[in-house]
Amino acid sequence: MSWRDNSVYYIAPGATIRINFWWPKPGDKGPQWVMAHPLRGEPSSGLATERVAKKTSCTIGKMVINGPAQYSCGDPQTAYWSYYVDIKNDGSSGCRFQFEGGGV
Repeated sequence: MSWRDNSVYYIAPGATIRINFWWPKPGDKGPQWVMAHPLRGEPSSGLATERVAKKTSCTIGKMVINGPAQYSCGDPQTAYWSYYVDIKNDGSSGCRFQFEGGGV
């Protein structure tokens, strides 16, 4: 299933930006692919996806003090997943864009 974020972003020439995105808990939509979608009327720019990652987060942590250092997300019911994408502008002009993607 494809999707598009309605937010508008700007990226300068030669710059790389990281955009975090997520869905409501549990947030797990499986593998995702993301691309920058230049807006109509923007100068010619090459917007490249450099990295897409999925990360786990949790609302309740657990720290073990008397024993080996350990951190875990505690109850699996409180864990959730989010994503991020790094976009690089390979062009010589700044560009406004939205980002879009879909499940792999």
